[in-house]
Amino acid sequence: MSFEQDIKQLRLQKKMTQQELADEVHVSRQTVSTWETGKNYPSLDVLRRLSDLFDVSFEKIMFGEEIDMTDKQKSIAEAIDQDVSLKHRYKRLTMILGSIFVLLVLWLGMLLVGYQKGIDTIDRMNPFLQYKVAYTKMPSEKVINAQSKSNRGYWTKWFSDNDMGTEWTKLTLTTGLNPGVKDPYVMAYHKGSYVKIARIVPGSSVSTVMKSNVSAITRLMYSKDHDNLSMNFRSVKDLKNKKHFNKVIQELVVQ
Repeated sequence: MSFEQDIKQLRLQKKMTQQELADEVHVSRQTVSTWETGKNYPSLDVLRRLSDLFDVSFEKIMFGEEIDMTDKQKSIAEAIDQDVSLKHRYKRLTMILGSIFVLLVLWLGMLLVGYQKGIDTIDRMNPFLQYKVAYTKMPSEKVINAQSKSNRGYWTKWFSDNDMGTEWTKLTLTTGLNPGVKDPYVMAYHKGSYVKIARIVPGSSVSTVMKSNVSAITRLMYSKDHDNLSMNFRSVKDLKNKKHFNKVIQELVVQ
């Protein structure tokens, strides 16, 4: 029903004249008449007075029908529950992503520390490292003897990773005694500080340039004769404390 029909019906149900209704809501009789003919509508304040007078809801007076507030409240509650649920999801997702990020940082940090400290078990699992073939001069039998109580045959020495003399790795490994190879060198297939295979090879199978590199690193570490070396760092102590470095160490004249 329309407002004019509703207001007239409510007035008649209350057995009131237009004048009596006008007196109750403090308007003129002509104003009530315009309501009932649809020529005019009351203000919000007057609508609330009419709602109280006829004991009907404000929605009934305004819209001509009751609004189910239960459903409305239910929909609001559902919306709130949905919003809370979404917030919990976002929070869980944030925590999961944050945990993954922290684990990733810790994993990368472990790989970096493992590489710098020369931890072979970590370097072995490092996906960012590649296998290289490196060479060094084989130590004396006293050093590599497996019967030695001090090192049980394991020895540590700098290996040259390339002919340019710019990549070096300090490796710890065991090869056993020299089976009789002339001018023995050790060839190591390694990944960081992890040595997968090590072989004793004759000096004749090693390039002259690689021999020069090995000679240069040996002279730098154990001799004071550095005049014939090309170096771009100052302190031998830095070399002793490192496991890897990429700096030039070469003999200027290859013999």
